Amino acid sequence: MAVRGYPGWYKCGMNYPPQPNLPPARPVQSRKYRVWAHVLLWTPIALTVTGVVLGLGLFAAADADPAYGSSALGYIGMFVWGALVVLSPLLLGSFVAGLVMWSRARR
Repeated sequence: MAVRGYPGWYKCGMNYPPQPNLPPARPVQSRKYRVWAHVLLWTPIALTVTGVVLGLGLFAAADADPAYGSSALGYIGMFVWGALVVLSPLLLGSFVAGLVMWSRARR
């Protein structure tokens, strides 16, 4: 009595009801995974905003009083912005990885 027209035909005669077609259970992301997603997402944003504001502040302080001899602050501001340019691939990579992890944790 092999009836091959329904799922589970190989269990014919074993008195098992056919299994329902359910989607596979979604993987549950751990708390540690979600924390790392937020760290990788928000750290580059915080570093970039801090660097831009710090650079602008240093430029403004260097430009405020040229007689005081504060031109070194302008060079430090340029150094901060140069560091942002050099580190931008790393910051972008961290942001994208955090965004992917965050979206997986939200599903």
